[in-house]
Amino acid sequence: MASRERLPAPSPRGPRAAAPALRAAPGARSPQPPLGPAPWDRGGPLDERRLVAHLQLALGSEARLWRGGQPQVEMCHKVRELMLGLLELKNIFNFSQTTINLALTTFGRLLVSLKIRERILQCVIVTSLRLAAKVNKEEESIPRVKDFLKHYGSGYTPNELLRMELAILDKLHWDLYIGTPLDFVTIFHALAVVGWPHVVELLPQRNPSLHVASLTRQLQHCMAGHQLLQFKGSTLALVIITLELERLMPDWCTPISGLLKKAQVDISFAPDQALHFAPLADALCPPNGTHHPSRCLWAAEDSLATGTL
Repeated sequence: MASRERLPAPSPRGPRAAAPALRAAPGARSPQPPLGPAPWDRGGPLDERRLVAHLQLALGSEARLWRGGQPQVEMCHKVRELMLGLLELKNIFNFSQTTINLALTTFGRLLVSLKIRERILQCVIVTSLRLAAKVNKEEESIPRVKDFLKHYGSGYTPNELLRMELAILDKLHWDLYIGTPLDFVTIFHALAVVGWPHVVELLPQRNPSLHVASLTRQLQHCMAGHQLLQFKGSTLALVIITLELERLMPDWCTPISGLLKKAQVDISFAPDQALHFAPLADALCPPNGTHHPSRCLWAAEDSLATGTL
């Protein structure tokens, strides 16, 4: 296996230049607008045609930028601790879930493509959050660097944070606009509601927004599992939606088959691939026993294409 690049530690000499907002690097392609679709856009409620257009944009950015893999084995416990710590820390700056999910996605991209020293992992995840807020144009939510660091990373200086921003942008070629797992959960959920309206009657309180919020919390904690970094965000979202629809309705295969076709996923079934999905299914099974692990596994197996991960 080829050796990974190394992400440099922040230097005490200060940043080469402050980066208050993302700007395209010289020669880099112009940034595309953040994905983050929702069941509504400026034109009103999203119909199926526009939802599929959002899906294709997200799939395109994922295909272009996604690199699967596993973080360094010796850091897996620390990675999970940092990701869960970020999720559990009080969100005093009111960052959106879209921003938090992009931060986790950016952190994951760095983990599987670079060799990062354990002592700077916290600085990397904190910087990923600040960059995600800038990408999603939540500038008004971004406090002064000192206030941000006081809450999220008191062990670092403003200069170190700004240098880490530049280092991350350089390693990711100034392109953070990947389709995130939350983008896909949101799109797939909206497509299910639009295509099969009776699904709404089965949701808790018949409220799609509350249901998406619940799935978002489940998704965020799943992303803290290092073993799931080998799966695309679209794959993770499909499994979450599959297991949820299986729980809610007896004829769940019909909407899932429709979603798989829209996502252009081959749904051929191969039982000998069952173990390939075991880490994903096990991670998604709720601890209270709502799903038996074997049923979760076969649900994931039926819903995902072999050889398309």
